[in-house]
Amino acid sequence: MSWNGTAMNPNPDGIAFYRNLIRALREKRIEPILTMYHWDLPSALHTALSPKGWLNPSIVDYFDQYTNLLYHEFGADVKFWSTFNEPWSFVTLGYGLGVHAPGMSNSTTNTYLAAHHVLLSHAAAVTRFRALKETQIVREDARISIVLNCDFAYPLNPNNPSDVAAAERKMQFSLGWFLDPIIRGEYPAVMVEFAGDHLPVFSRKESSVLKGSYDLFMLNHYTSNLITPCDSIESNTPCEDLSPGWFRDMAIDSRLPPGARLSSVNEHGGHNCEWFGGYPEGYLETIRWMHRKDVHAEILLTENGWCGNATVDNQDQLWYYESYLQQVMNALREGIPILGYTAWSFLDNYEWGSFEPRFGLFYVEYPPQVGSHAGYTPKPTDLQRIARPAAGFISRIAKTKCFPEAEAEAEATSNPTFLVLCFSMVIGSNLAFYLYRRRRSATLYDKII
Repeated sequence: MSWNGTAMNPNPDGIAFYRNLIRALREKRIEPILTMYHWDLPSALHTALSPKGWLNPSIVDYFDQYTNLLYHEFGADVKFWSTFNEPWSFVTLGYGLGVHAPGMSNSTTNTYLAAHHVLLSHAAAVTRFRALKETQIVREDARISIVLNCDFAYPLNPNNPSDVAAAERKMQFSLGWFLDPIIRGEYPAVMVEFAGDHLPVFSRKESSVLKGSYDLFMLNHYTSNLITPCDSIESNTPCEDLSPGWFRDMAIDSRLPPGARLSSVNEHGGHNCEWFGGYPEGYLETIRWMHRKDVHAEILLTENGWCGNATVDNQDQLWYYESYLQQVMNALREGIPILGYTAWSFLDNYEWGSFEPRFGLFYVEYPPQVGSHAGYTPKPTDLQRIARPAAGFISRIAKTKCFPEAEAEAEATSNPTFLVLCFSMVIGSNLAFYLYRRRRSATLYDKII
């Protein structure tokens, strides 16, 4: 689709591409999860608004127009819908730090205001979704939510009440920021306390529409951190060095926990993802934290994976999936209703600014011209895909629903107790389709990255 200022222009060829893709997936018994917004705000719409982008309250209506189109075009074929992917990421990095599009920073309120309008847009999208289910535009069994991301926060010193409080504050400022409004229609109390008048307030009507605007939870998780207040003697980050607004209001210092397995290194010897450290037990803690917010809500684990490099035989990636899926198994044993797990990602891809971080279960052989400003048309022999060891592991679990040792035990002994190591959920991988480019609007990421 394209936008001419604030006018939306549907693209019939693009719609046909995605309709054919969705139906081809379903023919192969692959259940697509349709994400309506993954940080790709059209630049024409962004620049036509004043204030810009997600800072403008009218964007709620434009997002509603867009979702209405998607529901009418794909509602009969798609069972699982997500309004937004990782709103925390694009509002804090784009409107707080300014390192992602649209590059705004140094504001005490912009991050909160952008998130506020995202939440109201989510609520409007869910309201329309449910109305169209009543008219059978959207299939009767369809379900909708918002994909939230969160690293788990451990207190630096679990015996220090200030560290314990800071760790919980980090969870509330990250996951609770979006989870509490869709459950209760209100922001977390600790955010109201620490952010003060930087944080917008929902009207009674807005709160009512937000409350209950989900059919399940969706969670992305990669790593964990140790937390202490920024003004503590143990802090490595003075409070005054934190970016104004969300970061300074939260008032914490964070670091990777000892024993976390760092990401794979790049060609310069540095780690591809400085923020990343494999720490499996944090996955279960994050799932538990989300589950406590609504013990009846099923949880779909929508992203999880290892930040690797061009190595094909990446044993760290295999360790990551083995260890993290064990935590998912532990959650199931505790009775947490996990609906499914999807690995990030099926293929190596462009990770928001670089081809160097490689999350793919399948290695992709990128020619040197990939990423050049001059452009490049691949040959039929380019972009070869090779399965990494983790691909075989995920494939086997997806087919058998069991860890390999449980499957072997079952074959050797016919012992039904092996089922304790088997999953009662769907397992798959993420394959992001950013393929259809012809006549599509430029997005802010096309211009900034």
